[in-house]
Amino acid sequence: MPKMRRTTVHAELGNTALNLTLPEALEYVYAFKQSEGLRPETMKDYPLLWRYFTEYLAEHEPDVERVEDITTQIIRKYVGYLQNEHYNEKRQAYGLAPATINIRLRILRSIFNVLHSENIVNKNPMVGVKLLKTDEDKFTPFTKDELHRLLKQPDVKYYASFRDLVAMYLMLDTGIRAREIFNLEMRHVDFKMRCLTLTGDITKNRKPRILPLSNEVIRLLMELVSEVKANFATEYVFTSSRGERYRANSFRKRLYNYRISAGIEKPVSPHSLRHQFCTDYILNGGDLFTLQRIAGHENITTTRKYIQFTSEDIKRKHAEFSPVVALRKKYRR
Repeated sequence: MPKMRRTTVHAELGNTALNLTLPEALEYVYAFKQSEGLRPETMKDYPLLWRYFTEYLAEHEPDVERVEDITTQIIRKYVGYLQNEHYNEKRQAYGLAPATINIRLRILRSIFNVLHSENIVNKNPMVGVKLLKTDEDKFTPFTKDELHRLLKQPDVKYYASFRDLVAMYLMLDTGIRAREIFNLEMRHVDFKMRCLTLTGDITKNRKPRILPLSNEVIRLLMELVSEVKANFATEYVFTSSRGERYRANSFRKRLYNYRISAGIEKPVSPHSLRHQFCTDYILNGGDLFTLQRIAGHENITTTRKYIQFTSEDIKRKHAEFSPVVALRKKYRR
């Protein structure tokens, strides 16, 4: 007769759920996500945003001690709190932006999807909870003068400033993401083929892609790589002044200072430089489908959102490609 198991990992199939506390639920999901190979930078959001949620519960829903006690109504109350009552120290106002709230909701949805699929909870409280509607990205492209002023700010006599300049040029030349550029290693740079070969371990969607490089950026990269190899024992292309991997947050702070020095009112960030590349690529005659491949977008709808034209850009393109104008040119006597 087969020996029966004394214990089981999962709850019995049916209506019986494991009665996990809130900390135990996070521990379970964290281990589950680790086993799926989730990246460390994504994993760190789970304990942080779960802590925000459980702090809310402790204050507003003190009777909730176990994950099974969380209902859809509680989740909706939490959303209302984030919209209207949560104090945003950064903006010094009440209420978080819809995009920020959606980040928290996505993490909660991911957590409860695991708990429900693993029979930890009988009902998924996130069912029926929709993401908030957000305004379209209102990126305003930089003028040529603004870009010129921005690129003049780093003092290339200093390594850190030269490194920043190369990063800005590389982002404007390829639209590379911040998480990708600051994980670049020497193996990703192919000077002979004049391109970057991004491997799946550093791309957002884990798919490799190739980014062609312009002559000017090739020259700057060669100079940076040569300097890094001469001074640091590292495989990273972009490093701190101590030879450690350069961090995106440090770059964002330095971009802010360059923006102030250049007298630019528009936000300057790695994301805005990526937007600029996408917009300029199309304005200069590139096609949308090639841009989708270069930018690494899964969906071409995402690529469209990155392209922002001014009214003057639209007028200029219309004058250049209008069928009527083309006909008149062809048959003009």
